[in-house]
Order: sequence, then structure tokens, then C-alpha cells
Amino acid sequence: MATQRRAKILLLASLGLTAVVLATATGAGAAASFNPQTRTGFISRGDVVAAGGARALVADPLVAFNFSQAFTETCTWTDGFSTQVSGSHFLFLLFQAETRYAPGSHTITGYRISPADIIDGDTNQADEDRDLCLHARGVSDDGSPITQTYTFGPQVKTLTFFAPGTAVALPFHS
Repeated sequence: MATQRRAKILLLASLGLTAVVLATATGAGAAASFNPQTRTGFISRGDVVAAGGARALVADPLVAFNFSQAFTETCTWTDGFSTQVSGSHFLFLLFQAETRYAPGSHTITGYRISPADIIDGDTNQADEDRDLCLHARGVSDDGSPITQTYTFGPQVKTLTFFAPGTAVALPFHS
């Protein structure tokens, strides 16, 4: 009888330890992937459930990527005049993610994001930084060369998953 009890305790302890290891491994590995340069990524079922619960699993959800970075720009003209201005670089992309299903079922396994899924977006225009310099000096653009030197602040990147009635921020890696 004592041997059976020890075996049962050992089995329960082993199962408990296995569950802890699996939960830790699942939690540590749960992070969506998104590459801003290629505009591609994948969000797993587990990513969505962990962030928004099972009710957040919907077909073809909207997913937004947002990047911003503040900067200070030093603008120097050839006549020696120099001024500093502040601004922000940004990138916003809105995707209609492609839902992936388990073979032969309606069980959602994840979501794929690709450039073909972009339905809206915006970013800085190339000449906006130069315009900041001109505005700070109070002159119009006569084509004069301006040396622009930047000091950048921290980058802020977010990936937001939209389901009916909720929006959840997803941890992700590039």
C-alpha cells in the first residue's frame, strides 16, 4: 500500500513539474512576430488568447503597427546660421490580417500579415524635416543647402489586435 502511495505521489509530482515547465516555456515563447521592413509577420492563437482571451479570436481582424521616434534636429545653413527644432518620425500601418485555420476545421490557429493585407497607412514625407528647419528660421525654401544633424530619442513600437469591442496590445519581436 505504501509503495502505491509513493508511486502516486511521484507521478503527481512529475505531472506538476511537467505542467510548470510547459507553462513557462509557452509563456516565454509567446510573442507575435512582425518585421517593419518587409511588412510581414505572424500572430499565433496563443498570442491572442493570452492578450485578449478566447473571445478575441475572430476571422480576418484588423491589426495596426505603429512606430514613432522623437528627435531633435540641428539645422545649419552655409552662412553659419544654426537652429534646433524638434519633431517625430512615424510609421502607421493598418492590416486586415489573414486568418489561418487548423486543417479540416474552423479552429483558428493564427493570423498572417503581409504587404498585400495593408488597407491603410501613413508615414513622414521626405521633405518634412527640411520644412521644420525652414519654418524655424522663418524663410521659404530657396534651395540653399542645409546640414541636418539628428539626436534621436527612444523608439516606440506597438502592434495592436482589434477584435469586436476590444483592442489589445500584443508583445512582439522583429
